[in-house]
Amino acid sequence: MSNLAMLFNMVINFAMLLIFIRFMLQFAGLERSNPMVEPAYKATQVVDLFGRIFPTVGSGRISLAAIALLFLLKLIDLSGNASLAGVGYTPIELFFFGTTDLILSFIRAARYLIFGAIIISWIVLFTQKMHPILGIIMQLAEPILSPFRRITPNLGMIDLSPLFAIFGLLLVEIIISTLVENIAPML
Repeated sequence: MSNLAMLFNMVINFAMLLIFIRFMLQFAGLERSNPMVEPAYKATQVVDLFGRIFPTVGSGRISLAAIALLFLLKLIDLSGNASLAGVGYTPIELFFFGTTDLILSFIRAARYLIFGAIIISWIVLFTQKMHPILGIIMQLAEPILSPFRRITPNLGMIDLSPLFAIFGLLLVEIIISTLVENIAPML
């Protein structure tokens, strides 16, 4: 991989990570006024510009602007990498691969967030200390875990919802990957 391709991928992935964090902050209901998350909101003000076009839904917690921006960045990523490799996509292929790759990237990031929350809960359990940043990571994972908490049995101090969430996300990822493998040759 050339230096230009590495730099391109690094910039796009960093931008997508920032927008994903912004999406999750809003999804978790963390306010801009929180001093720990204020820098993330400031770094992603472009989402506010897109917010003039794309509304927020779900009581202001789901930012369609962030999703549209992530999709646009994913299309730029695919197009740029294809161009650097000397190949191309048809518009249908670009839309299909962009959509499915974005969904798979979101699922993977959500899974990593759950792993982070699990590790942080162990750290807090053993040290009996909680840094505000660790609390924010726990809050970011909560909207992903809460639907699974409703269906998992209550075992007291043992919380099985992260395990069910990880397996559920893995199952969805496998299903989508299988669909992509079967549909892609037809494009």
